[in-house]
Amino acid sequence: MPDKKIPELSEVMTIAREYFANQKGYQSGDLLTNNRVKPLFRELQQAGWKVKAEKNILKRMHSASDFLAAQLSTPKGIRFMRKIAKMPGGYDRLDHLLKMPYGKRRIKEFIDSPGGYTMIEYMTTTKGGKNLGKYLSQTKTGKGFNQPTGMIYTETEFLQVLKETYQLETAKQKRQK
Repeated sequence: MPDKKIPELSEVMTIAREYFANQKGYQSGDLLTNNRVKPLFRELQQAGWKVKAEKNILKRMHSASDFLAAQLSTPKGIRFMRKIAKMPGGYDRLDHLLKMPYGKRRIKEFIDSPGGYTMIEYMTTTKGGKNLGKYLSQTKTGKGFNQPTGMIYTETEFLQVLKETYQLETAKQKRQK
């Protein structure tokens, strides 16, 4: 059976956007898990593109069973998640908090508290929050607190990585021809 022709980038992006649009209960900005996007890679493969970097991409995402993903999938967690998703680096701050002493407890408190998201808002949008992050970066478990983690959290981030991966992988194929 001959290989299918690799689809154009625009088709790949359309397949991905439609995939997310058809996810029950999902909203753009929600935390993506590797479990949620694995089926998309099968769809892309059926369309003609086997993503060589799939494993590396999936490693940069939380699993549905991870603490953070599990907490953000509860009713209170979903409300909290949808508020912090709008904040620059909101998910990064949660990941950094996780690594700190009592981090899991703090995240649960933020989720359970009606205004818990305001602490993440403070950390991500104010000068005082940035200073707090600098202070926390000096601790053993808080290194780089204000910095991105390199994880893929959202559809927007995922689509950007997918686009970059497509361009890298198809450029290699064009050079080999």
